[in-house]
Amino acid sequence: MGELNEIERGQLCQSTIESLYEATGGLRSFPGLLKKIIANKAWERRVSKGKVIELSSLRELITEKPVRGWGEDPKKVEAVIKDDPEALTAYRAAMLHQGERADLHDNVIEVNPKPDQGNSKSYTLSRLERDHGELFQQVCDGELSANAAAIKAGFRKVKTPAEQLIHWWKKASADERGEFMEWMGIDQD
Repeated sequence: MGELNEIERGQLCQSTIESLYEATGGLRSFPGLLKKIIANKAWERRVSKGKVIELSSLRELITEKPVRGWGEDPKKVEAVIKDDPEALTAYRAAMLHQGERADLHDNVIEVNPKPDQGNSKSYTLSRLERDHGELFQQVCDGELSANAAAIKAGFRKVKTPAEQLIHWWKKASADERGEFMEWMGIDQD
């Protein structure tokens, strides 16, 4: 398949945003269309409503107001593609190359975040694709969840029951701790 011309890129971008709002079945086609936009960098130069539009990034296509872009929130786009590992990975890579980490909105690393750390699904999939291609393919084929593949790859661990108790104890309110102590039969005096 050859490279798309600017009219075809314009049509692709328009079809993709329309699929986001289509009531019946449009969301199913959105991840595939978005992958095609990313593969062709369709945002760079396209024709829309008879005008040539040039954007420097996928982020601009998503966030710029219509007609230049879609006027959407990148988090919404990511939420729509979250169940398509290939689309999510391509999206994250395209967004990363544009100067902003795509996984910060759900990343619990808060102090001195490093670009090679995280716990978001998009980060996990990117790392699996980069370092563990076979496991990434199993996720794409629906054989494993991203979390199970990360555990299998060894970069995510399963907390022991004791670690889980400690984790949730720290998060519990004073009332919840008291309720638990009562359930355990431990005198709180």
